[in-house]
Amino acid sequence: MMLLGKFTQPLQSLKKFPCFCGNRHFWGWLNAVFNKVDHERIKAVGPDRAASEWLLRCGALVQYHGQEKWQKDYNNLPTGPLNKYKIKAIDATDSCIMNIGFDYLGNYYIILSKVIGNFSYL
Repeated sequence: MMLLGKFTQPLQSLKKFPCFCGNRHFWGWLNAVFNKVDHERIKAVGPDRAASEWLLRCGALVQYHGQEKWQKDYNNLPTGPLNKYKIKAIDATDSCIMNIGFDYLGNYYIILSKVIGNFSYL
């Protein structure tokens, strides 16, 4: 009986430690990291390119003026002059975009013709 008491004593002391995990789930925290605004990146590549990178990184689709095709691959973003590709529409269905990343959009008013969605974090 004494042996069992020595074993359970350290386990009972574990209850006294505070829990360092907050109310946010791990995936919500990770998605918040992807949504963090990088103001230096916006200055370096322009608002449309930075917003495109953010949206694609979070799983959204982007459509540019003058193009019918939706951009869905972060690694195949179009290159060229910074002001060449302007965002026309965003499809955020099943993406992890959060309101903390909306600063990427700046002062733009992007009108979505259709909003379809499972927005977990908005």
